[in-house]
Amino acid sequence: MKQIVFEECPYCHSKLLAAGYQNDGGAVYSDFRGGVFGTAVQHTVCIECGSIVYSRVLRVDGFKEFLTDEGREYREKIEKEKPKKKKEGILEIIVDD
Repeated sequence: MKQIVFEECPYCHSKLLAAGYQNDGGAVYSDFRGGVFGTAVQHTVCIECGSIVYSRVLRVDGFKEFLTDEGREYREKIEKEKPKKKKEGILEIIVDD
């Protein structure tokens, strides 16, 4: 996941930014009907004006199976464009009992 960094508040231009976390009742779940495992939300908060400058979930793995059709197509396109890794020699170990 890419890290997005803000150097100043876009509202009051203060450079006093801090990270805060939202969890428990404010966790984000991947699927409302069956989602059991949620993830905390990280906020970048301006200490001067109190604005939430940026928010993100900490773990995106639980959301991958719930992509929209457009998101799924985009992900498949990106996977096809990635250079394929060369397979190196496979080492087989045989252990006698």
